[in-house]
Amino acid sequence: MVKYTFALRIKEFHEEYKYVLNLTPQQENNPEQVFNTEIRESLRKNLQMQSSCKINDLHLIKMITTWIQDIKEGYRDSAITLDLPLLIVENISKLHETGNQELPVLITPELSNIEPCFGMLPPLVFS
Repeated sequence: MVKYTFALRIKEFHEEYKYVLNLTPQQENNPEQVFNTEIRESLRKNLQMQSSCKINDLHLIKMITTWIQDIKEGYRDSAITLDLPLLIVENISKLHETGNQELPVLITPELSNIEPCFGMLPPLVFS
């Protein structure tokens, strides 16, 4: 088995996140058959966990297409740089406040006993 490494770089960060696959000679000759749904989701989850960035389907397809092309050309190391949003930013819109949503009971203040300390104020009786 031969070790193939895929590296993801995020545009704004200087770190590299890697995912490794061990391929047989048969799989090396047909790399598109290797990337079934299970491997694709494993790649996505692993790189999302490492980078804390959201990888959508379009980004995943771009990564896998690049990796397949590099494997076909004989490269054992493959890399791509993408501009990915942080997971926390993506998940903020999904937040749902579950706190007390009832409005408080309004209490009208008693204003009849209020008197000025000095000077003259207009009467506080409203009609």
